Amino acid sequence: MGTIILGVGNILFKDEGIGCHVVQTLKQIPLSDTEVIDGGTLPDVLLPEDTDRLIVVDAARAGGTPGEIYRFELGDIALRRQAILSLHQMSLVDNLLLSKAWSDIPETVIIGVEPKETGWGLELSPELRGKMPHIVKMILAELGNAGHEGEARC
Repeated sequence: MGTIILGVGNILFKDEGIGCHVVQTLKQIPLSDTEVIDGGTLPDVLLPEDTDRLIVVDAARAGGTPGEIYRFELGDIALRRQAILSLHQMSLVDNLLLSKAWSDIPETVIIGVEPKETGWGLELSPELRGKMPHIVKMILAELGNAGHEGEARC
């Protein structure tokens, strides 16, 4: 399989859907050995055994300026102990860390983007819309395909 790029978020809440918007742009670019998936709000992590790498794109509140882009590896994120009454309450990161505890998971990179607006609406804020080409370029660089950045319309 190679690499899976997983965009997550809720497109009904403006910038919360940045991951979904990014993967829709990436689907316009031919990428070898890469599957691009829109995980929406239910990004259960069921990866094929032959997945070498996982790149997750999501909104991430870290206190930066709107549109600021963060790069994390799974080891950079601590699993916070919380009372979980149902598996439906687990976040994507909780799922990944739990999967890591049970078995090997592929090398994982998380690209987080600081949101500005998370109220009702389908459009990204101007700040995040303006960062789309940079986010796509960053992901392509992660793939080692930096020569493709001009091929997508953002």
